[in-house]
Amino acid sequence: MSVDIRLATKADIREMSAMMARAFQSDDPVSGYFFPKEKRRPTMQRRMMAALIRHRYLPVGGADVALQAGRIVGVSLWHPHGARQGPWWRGLVAGPHLLWAMKRGVRAGIQMDRMLDDGAPNEDAVLWVYLGVEPSLHRSGVGAALTKTIFDRMDSQGRTTYGICKDGNIPFWTAMGFEEAGTATIGPKGPHVYRMNRPPARVSGGPAERTGTQV
Repeated sequence: MSVDIRLATKADIREMSAMMARAFQSDDPVSGYFFPKEKRRPTMQRRMMAALIRHRYLPVGGADVALQAGRIVGVSLWHPHGARQGPWWRGLVAGPHLLWAMKRGVRAGIQMDRMLDDGAPNEDAVLWVYLGVEPSLHRSGVGAALTKTIFDRMDSQGRTTYGICKDGNIPFWTAMGFEEAGTATIGPKGPHVYRMNRPPARVSGGPAERTGTQV
């Protein structure tokens, strides 16, 4: 079945957040750190994702959805480095929603934000925070379609993409063109993660080429 990719809208938030909660329910150390109680995790994840999508990613055009037969089966979320500073009123609106959505996970979220900001390779880099696929559709091409969409966009703009991953996902990230860029810990007691950077490809009439090493 074919996959259609488009930018997300506010009307997609409920379906996006529910799907992302399913995608990150298990085997995700960051989600486990945010929400240690496994039974409550899907609800907390859904609330957190809804608040983040609405107040952090949609305002900067940083959300793609993958659809099959009109149903959202994949989500990609990103934002330019420093974009969260934005207008002062946006912080006033987003703050209470995130506090309500994350509750005790707020401190862990702040720790993660600081760690991600510290890892930006340059001021023009774009932070790719989430790539989620419906669990029953892993290895079906949904993730690949979302990945190609964001990389085509970043390559055309000449921008580096960066993010983090767990140890077991390094081969997946390197296969997409990312390079290891050190390690980090989320807060003093959080999970250990690997920083990953993807330099932009040079877009030309022929095959895309890498533009050099990452600083």
